[in-house]
Amino acid sequence: MARTFFLLFFFFVPLVCTSLLPAAPTRIESFTAVDTSALMGSPRSLPSLLVEEAFPNLKFPFPVDVKNAGDGSGRIFVVNQNGYIHVFPNRRDVKDAKIFLDVSDRVAREHFEEGLLAVEFHPKFRDNGEFFVYYSIQPLATRLSRFRLSKDDPGRGDPSSEEILLQVPQPYWNHNSGSLEFGPDGYLYVGFGDGGAANDPYDHGQNPDTLLGSIIRIDVDRQESGKKYGIPPDNPFVGRKDVLPETWALGIRNPWKLCFDRESGTLWFADVGQNSWEEVNIVRRGGNYGWNVREGRYPFDQEAKLFAGEFVDPVWSYDHSEGRSITGGVVYRGKSLPEIYGWYLCADWLSGNIWGLEYDGQRVVQSPRLVPGRYLVAAFGEDEEGEVYFAAHEEIASIVHEKTTYGKLYRFRRAPEPKLEVAGKPFPHKLSETGLFSSVKDMTPVSGLIPYEVNVPLWSDHAGKERYLALPTRGEVVFDETGNWEFPVGTVTVKTFFLDAVRGDSKTRRRLETRLMVLSERGWSGYTYVWNDEQTEATLLDGALKKKFSVRVDDRDSEQTWTFPSGDDCMGCHTRVKNHVLGLNTRQLNRFSSLLGENQLGLLDRLGVFTEPLPKAPEKLGAFPVWRDPTAAPDKLARAYLDSNCSMCHSPGGPGMTVTDLRYDIALEKTELVGRKPAVFRLGPKDARLIVPGDPDRSEIVHRLSNRGMAQMPPLSTALIDEEAVRIVRAWIEGLKKE
Repeated sequence: MARTFFLLFFFFVPLVCTSLLPAAPTRIESFTAVDTSALMGSPRSLPSLLVEEAFPNLKFPFPVDVKNAGDGSGRIFVVNQNGYIHVFPNRRDVKDAKIFLDVSDRVAREHFEEGLLAVEFHPKFRDNGEFFVYYSIQPLATRLSRFRLSKDDPGRGDPSSEEILLQVPQPYWNHNSGSLEFGPDGYLYVGFGDGGAANDPYDHGQNPDTLLGSIIRIDVDRQESGKKYGIPPDNPFVGRKDVLPETWALGIRNPWKLCFDRESGTLWFADVGQNSWEEVNIVRRGGNYGWNVREGRYPFDQEAKLFAGEFVDPVWSYDHSEGRSITGGVVYRGKSLPEIYGWYLCADWLSGNIWGLEYDGQRVVQSPRLVPGRYLVAAFGEDEEGEVYFAAHEEIASIVHEKTTYGKLYRFRRAPEPKLEVAGKPFPHKLSETGLFSSVKDMTPVSGLIPYEVNVPLWSDHAGKERYLALPTRGEVVFDETGNWEFPVGTVTVKTFFLDAVRGDSKTRRRLETRLMVLSERGWSGYTYVWNDEQTEATLLDGALKKKFSVRVDDRDSEQTWTFPSGDDCMGCHTRVKNHVLGLNTRQLNRFSSLLGENQLGLLDRLGVFTEPLPKAPEKLGAFPVWRDPTAAPDKLARAYLDSNCSMCHSPGGPGMTVTDLRYDIALEKTELVGRKPAVFRLGPKDARLIVPGDPDRSEIVHRLSNRGMAQMPPLSTALIDEEAVRIVRAWIEGLKKE
């Protein structure tokens, strides 16, 4: 998919739209299959990759770096953050990995961004046996050291051979970066973060008199001026008294990680953002990448100290609707996947998205999401032949809270080419071409679409929603009383969003978009169709879009920004822990429908939708309370809201940065909410905890719900506070018994 982009403009058309759903109950007598075949293809021809375990028998604690030695041995090396480097032959059936180096006795890892972070092998490693590691120590500092192979065992590194080349004090435990790469020039390049905390409080990014917030370039084959390394004479700031001579580039926040294109020699790095933007850069000699005056291309702190020189723009970036912690990768130069030859591969550690960037030497011409939201990618690497691997953690929450967790190595393989046409039908670029409506202008659904309502909707900035389910066949939905349902290939969910020009007045309602979630042979995919001004047609969106609408609230005119997500953006909420489906589950659908005149679960059971009849009558199955029901208990409403709006990330295996489990049926004492400190950010007072029973003002969860911006919850595609949710959650916390 083309790079996500945003268009901002103002307009308001006071059109009144007809309702998508019937005003009076309409009884559905029998199941009718819906022909969804037009949506089973693909709207574009892009590389289609699958992911598989590269070495199924191996797993590694805290993997953070993947390298080869370049010595012709074909071995793979994996860095364990706790202080070990593992090594094994590059064979899919390998049974175990040996310890190549153990420096756990000197590595400090008191927090989740500290530890042994990188290894790099000397270009002449086969001859001299030298390799370099980068790790954290106490008192807070990062260390770059040279090691050599053991004389007694040339298959292992010798921990006693350590020669410390460089040691840099760190003011905080985070932003330690950790990336080592030898360039084609034979010099070692090292990435340093800005020293940590938020906002770069010491202005290291723009301070030329520190190595923090920079990429350095040193000569490890000679020593000079009392240092354990030399300064290459063509370094950009050699001879200047106001800049450290090691500096190659600066203005960097937390480069994770660097890589050289083995063919062109271009040096790439990914820089982890703070409030809004993650970025990919190409390193220029002496370049200033803007932090902390800028984040990405955009202003950050206009009062920060500024080092002279023009800023270098990133070649690609994405905002925090797509992820919040970029993992830099490698340029693919292998032979097995010629369709991505020369592409830069990167990922987001939190969202799990993996992208490929096609760069023509001047700009990124396309940046499709190759793998949406599935793998928690910590590092990329390549073998001696240029084939790419990535290390993915099992669970982010365990990394954050320093519990034992493991990761595996994965690799890409070619998927079947996406079909641009199925049964002679091109993929529909107009909503009228999808076959879901007999009249799009009047929003008349085809026979077989099943309308449904949910008990607790996902918060969407006061937008109204109307929903349909299309099934290609009966008897193939697998029912689960408390977990995720499973759907057959060909399933489509249809959700149309409306915005009132006068808030609360449905007579001023207009259609914004219709989102489809489609299950094809490739898995679930999201598509957004944007309605035209005349409200007669909706067109498939390529990328993402933002528009500002005029909305009258309490007799005052205001502006509301609406985010139209790219199809891939949908996967940010439709996560794997929910089987990529939201709303279609027992607790959400177990309700009497005024649209259908009967209980929705009972209807689906009567229509024969499920593989087997319901195990119980609907009234004996679980259900969320109906949102805004004044008779519902605050604790049940609050827990249902958190499940519906948050558990797609904050549950086991999800991409949330906490160990919290916000599923409705989890006992409060097992949710890891009560008394737990915020994992990374804190919006509340210094003594805030996620929940403090009886004290919502000290409960971080209330501050996250009450904030739009950094650390807001829900995090994606919402710019307005859900005041009702804040009120209900506050009431729930106030009612909890104080400890």
